[in-house]
Amino acid sequence: MTLLGETPYTKCFVRNEFLFDEKRGHGEFTPAVVFAFRAEPARVPMFQVMLDSGAQWARVPIHMICSKPCAPLPIEQSCWWDSYGYDFTVVALPFLKGHAVTALGRDGQIRKGNYLFTVDWMKTGWSEVPDQHKNHHVLALESGAWIAYPNNRLVWQDPSWITPSPNKEWQTPTRIYSVEGK
Repeated sequence: MTLLGETPYTKCFVRNEFLFDEKRGHGEFTPAVVFAFRAEPARVPMFQVMLDSGAQWARVPIHMICSKPCAPLPIEQSCWWDSYGYDFTVVALPFLKGHAVTALGRDGQIRKGNYLFTVDWMKTGWSEVPDQHKNHHVLALESGAWIAYPNNRLVWQDPSWITPSPNKEWQTPTRIYSVEGK
């Protein structure tokens, strides 16, 4: 079982309302460093952080982390899916490093951001079903909020060779490819 995995060390801010059980601290922020990802089924992506005071916090939900002080993003806009299970891998894909990206939220809004790292799921029922498997690409939005979105809600930007124009008729593959199985 994985449950907890190292991420690239990423400077951030934690919303103080998280540190005070949402009773106070709204609109205030504490500098921190994200250093691990935590996965629990049916919970939003969560992180381990070290605050600048030396306090270490676990299970900080994604909507309570930002790259700069900003207005909060509702939890349902912070990620499309909860964690699939306990087993995952975290990788900072060199090909995506530094890429700008646009993300389509549940509210129909397109938000711009930059790639941080990817969480990919394994050993869960859904991670094995071709049309249900989803990555969580963790992004820092221009606003400062962090989000975790799947491939089919993102369009990557690279003016040196990408001309954004995904075909809206594309369909998610449903076939399992194997030379030995059915």
